[in-house]
Amino acid sequence: MLSSFFSGISGLMANSYGINVVGNNIANVNTIGYKGARTTFQDVLYQSVFGTAGTSQIGRGAALMSVDTLFSQGSFESTSEPTDLAIGGKGFFKVKSPDNNSMYYTRAGQFRFDKVGNLINPGGYLLQGRHIDSVTHSPFGVDCDIVISPEPSQPKASTFVAMACNLQQDAEPPADPFVADDPDPRSYNYTSSVTVYDSIGQSHTLSVYFVKTADNTWDWHAVAPDAIGGVFEDTGTLSFTAQGLLDPGSGAPVPLDIEYQAGITQTIRLAFDGSLGGNATTQYPMASTTNFQTQDGYPPGVLQNVTVSPEGVISGHYSNGQILDLYQLTLANFNNPQGLSREGGNLFAETLESGVPYTNAPGQNGLGKINPNSLEQANVDLASEFVKMIISQRGFQANSRVITTTDEILGELMNLKR
Repeated sequence: MLSSFFSGISGLMANSYGINVVGNNIANVNTIGYKGARTTFQDVLYQSVFGTAGTSQIGRGAALMSVDTLFSQGSFESTSEPTDLAIGGKGFFKVKSPDNNSMYYTRAGQFRFDKVGNLINPGGYLLQGRHIDSVTHSPFGVDCDIVISPEPSQPKASTFVAMACNLQQDAEPPADPFVADDPDPRSYNYTSSVTVYDSIGQSHTLSVYFVKTADNTWDWHAVAPDAIGGVFEDTGTLSFTAQGLLDPGSGAPVPLDIEYQAGITQTIRLAFDGSLGGNATTQYPMASTTNFQTQDGYPPGVLQNVTVSPEGVISGHYSNGQILDLYQLTLANFNNPQGLSREGGNLFAETLESGVPYTNAPGQNGLGKINPNSLEQANVDLASEFVKMIISQRGFQANSRVITTTDEILGELMNLKR
């Protein structure tokens, strides 16, 4: 009879564990990225007894078997922060401890930049990813801290200018010969200017003057007023067919070797045939105009904001109009995520039971994609948790009644001696 005491106690303990787990789930119902847990129980060692019908077994109560983590997807909350990230599917963000470089894993995607540009979570753990090559636009190397410096981006010197104009077919050649530093409009028929940049990001004006010399023939003069010696000038000829199209080979890229006052030299290819972008220059009986012009240089730029793509590519948007791919997030997953150890702070740690993580870019190898401007909410269902709480409460009460009933029976037994 005394064994029923211990069976009741084991039931009290088991159901109290269940209430603890339910209480923790409810407490974290508003915790970003929280994954709920559930308890499972087992019956314990049985005692063999001998009756008139033979050997029988009597149970000795219940025990906690496991507390499992439920990794089902939580709902998403939209936010205004581009570094609020949620994983749509399997996987964890990799974050590194700032204290001992230990690696942890989390589903909570609240990330912010600190004062030096580290992308961190509220606990100061550093988000991990890989650098993206500025030429190939592909990630390379091993995982590292994501650090986006607030310093200006590097400038890029202009290497070409593509220009497409329409030159008025019935224009008259100017009376005076063209002179580069002569502002007299009679010396040319049309001009178009473009801003180019040197290797340190300094802007310069490159003007192209068009002078009609004969039917279907125009001279062009490229002028850089701030070049060394006061003016740089280069010239060439454009030939057109009777239909107003450039002759084959005319307007092909021409290298302009410019040396500026500051001692900086650069070579810029100037093209009118569309080979470097846009359409070819034409000669039609309409007013001269510039239809297209472009160049590939830009000055230094200040970081304005960052965006994150579904593939986890972090891009910086700069004041010079450039959008540079800087990093790609790394996601991790485990063969047995149930074996991960909860470390608090929305963090999980690798264990022998979980196995080593396998990592890849978002959307690859079965890993989920990134949802920017979103946070994953806890996957706790309050209705289910309250039902579990009621069941655990009733189980606790029932086991308490077993103990009190056994106590009453023992009391009756003690009264037999009276």
